[in-house]
Amino acid sequence: MRRKAQVFLTFDVEDPVTPASDDAVVWLADLLREKDVNGAFFLTGDKARALRQRQRLDVFEALRGHDVGYHTNHHSTHPTVAEYLEPHGWADGVAEVVRRELSGADLIRELSGRQLCGFATAGTSWGPHVPGALAALGIPAHVHSFSRTGGGHNPHWYAGALCFARSEAVGPVEDDLQDQARFAELLGRLPQLIKEAAESEDRILHLYVGHPTIFVNQEFWDGLNYASGRNPEPGVALTAPRPRSSGGTRTMLDNLALLIDTVQASPDAEFVAFSDLVAARRTEPTFREGWFTTALAEAAKTDDIRTTSRTVSPAQLLHAVCRAVQGEDVNRSGPGGDVLGPVELPKPGEPVDHPAGLDHEQLRAVAASVRRTVAATGTLPAVARADGIAVPVATLYRSLLEFTARGGADVLRALPETVPLTAGTEFPWIADEISEHYGRRVRRWMHRPDLDVTELMRLTRAQTWSLRATASG
Repeated sequence: MRRKAQVFLTFDVEDPVTPASDDAVVWLADLLREKDVNGAFFLTGDKARALRQRQRLDVFEALRGHDVGYHTNHHSTHPTVAEYLEPHGWADGVAEVVRRELSGADLIRELSGRQLCGFATAGTSWGPHVPGALAALGIPAHVHSFSRTGGGHNPHWYAGALCFARSEAVGPVEDDLQDQARFAELLGRLPQLIKEAAESEDRILHLYVGHPTIFVNQEFWDGLNYASGRNPEPGVALTAPRPRSSGGTRTMLDNLALLIDTVQASPDAEFVAFSDLVAARRTEPTFREGWFTTALAEAAKTDDIRTTSRTVSPAQLLHAVCRAVQGEDVNRSGPGGDVLGPVELPKPGEPVDHPAGLDHEQLRAVAASVRRTVAATGTLPAVARADGIAVPVATLYRSLLEFTARGGADVLRALPETVPLTAGTEFPWIADEISEHYGRRVRRWMHRPDLDVTELMRLTRAQTWSLRATASG
């Protein structure tokens, strides 16, 4: 059977200022319906409130047959997501996301009469707490996530949520639709993009079309009103963007129609509904007896903390090893639920020196401390502590992998007198790339110039312990 690229289209619906942007949503929804294509439209809470105030519930009617998602409650209004997460740690930050975002998500569910297909990052305003909060928000996936596995897997699991990498999306296509030369170049690249997606493990091609507002306006509503941390004065009307000519709008719509026709004409591509893709990729992997031995062998092949497994994240694997050290038959019981990366910091002044090795009693005690932390918080400890010993979790991970590599999972049933400890890198290699990319992008126009993302970047790096690819490709 011929492998086809699974193509999906997404739109960020966020402009509460210009009524013409309401019409643009309807035009786009109707265009896709005429082509028998399902699009995913991610709305902000402010947009939903504006539609209700302007009595434009026909927009939600137009979206029937398409997927409806969430694009934050207030988008660029300050504090933005990154700004309100700035002072928070992990648990209180996740709670803050729920507190600030649930009302917007509930409103869109109410007005659309639909469950939400996903949560799309607003601009560059993101934090690892957002995917961490999705379960409490009742949202099944995260789009435009700054996370990625480092193995080209899209989607993947991060911070306990199904995530689609921002770096893997093509677009915003709206930039190409406006200019005939750029659009011709995109059409020229499209066959290769489709071919690469069809031949990839995950077969996904995400065409991020962009913003309905740009189909009717020449500039963004929020850049005019909220740049550099400012909010408009109360009672002052927001500045409206410069409108696009009707001819310009027609060009963009016609080019989008041609783009869709080109994809549909390809024997190597098929359009899929984003919600169907999410449902398929949320399927848990099938665990057969012997999975643990296989996972240990695969993880031991590299000195790095491996994030590309379709079975377990590094955090899940370490938790499984700790359970096995205490006598559990993990090959039969499976890896259990998601385990997140370490969110605590070592206590000030606490030494993290450790002996050259652990005897079997010490190892069992350290393993028990990991299990207790996971049971209490759902996260790994940064440092496993027992009987006056403090072992960095990365050192424990690397040491146990090296130990089991010599005899497989069976060696955990009869521990030797001493298990040597070998220092390991603190995070997977992809952590540096993700946090650097995030730190660079988040310091752009939509945030306060003095935004301090130090803690956000630390937690972003920590959650790379929770990375794994999806089970189905």
